[in-house]
Amino acid sequence: MRWMVISLGDRFRGDDGVGPLVLDELRRRYGEHLEGVENRGDMTQLLEDWRDRQVFLVDAVVAQDKSAGEILRLDGLTESVMQSVCTTSSHGLNLAEALELGHAVGALPERLNIYAICGENFATGDGLSPQVAASARRVAKEIGEHLHAQTGGPFCTSNP
Repeated sequence: MRWMVISLGDRFRGDDGVGPLVLDELRRRYGEHLEGVENRGDMTQLLEDWRDRQVFLVDAVVAQDKSAGEILRLDGLTESVMQSVCTTSSHGLNLAEALELGHAVGALPERLNIYAICGENFATGDGLSPQVAASARRVAKEIGEHLHAQTGGPFCTSNP
C-alpha cells in the first residue's frame, strides 16, 4: 500500500496555506511519483481520500499555548487530536470531528501521521509568516525522509 500526502488549507489565506506549500515542495521533489491531494476543507472528501490508506496529513492550526511555526506531530489514530487545536478551523468540520465521523462510518486510514503547524495570520491574500514557511520546509524534509525510510521512496509499495 502506498503512502498519500494530504494537505488541508487554503493557499490564499496566510498561514492556512502551509499544507499546500508542503505538498507543492514534495511534488517538486518527487513529481508524479508522489500521491498527493490538496483539500481546501471538504471533510467528507477527506474521509474518501484517506479511507484504508497510509496518510501524511499537513494542516495549519491555532493553539493558544503554542508559537507560530511550532510543529505538532501526532499519530491521528492513537493520539487524541486536541479540540483546542481544531477550534479555529476554516473547514466545515474540524479534523477531530472528521476523525470521529470516520470512525463511526468505517472510513479511517490505516495510518495517519498528522503534522499540525501552528500559524498566526490567516488573512485572505497574505502569504505565510516566516516561522511557518521555515516549518513547512522542515516538515517536507521530514516526510520525504520518512517515505524513503519506510518505502524506499514515494513511488514504492510500503512495508506492512
